[in-house]
Amino acid sequence: MGPAMGVNLDALSSYSVVDALRGGEAILIRALRPDDQDRLLEHFNRLSETSRYLRFFGYKRRLDRAELARLCNIDFDRHIAVVATLTKDGHEYFVGVGRYVRLADDPRCAELAFAVLDEFQGRGVGTLLLQHLSGIARSQGVQELEAYVMGENQRMIEVLEHSGFRVRRRYEDGTIRFVLPLGGCTGAGRPSPPRA
Repeated sequence: MGPAMGVNLDALSSYSVVDALRGGEAILIRALRPDDQDRLLEHFNRLSETSRYLRFFGYKRRLDRAELARLCNIDFDRHIAVVATLTKDGHEYFVGVGRYVRLADDPRCAELAFAVLDEFQGRGVGTLLLQHLSGIARSQGVQELEAYVMGENQRMIEVLEHSGFRVRRRYEDGTIRFVLPLGGCTGAGRPSPPRA
């Protein structure tokens, strides 16, 4: 299905699209909501120590209530967040969380980050989060997404390199800074086939 284009802020707060993982399994991509604090905490607690380290650039053992409130109460203008969810036995849980935050000094650019549960890595969740976030960003006038990735975060590097964007990258202090120009896609942000 893919991301909606030209959505207003009210529509962004209720953004919800059914999409598909690589194997064809349906997955819901929706806006993160203020009432998602417990689901976000559950997602964080299910991430391995390595995944937390790679996402937060250091060992982060917990999220407190103030952090959860800040992460879930977003304005859908400067700060956008979407989640990839599945439901099992009536319980919705997050398999991936993605967000971007516009840069204070240049709101046409935004910093991108996401985290995917270890057992779902390599199944297309990160790619879907990137596709939806980039579509939303483009519709909101963001011209460039940037992501800072630790050199050992091979999964994230692969998602960005195979994203279909004309990715620029530069090494900075042990991390890689990826820049994804939203106007310059080889395939409108659709992933390119993995290289051997």
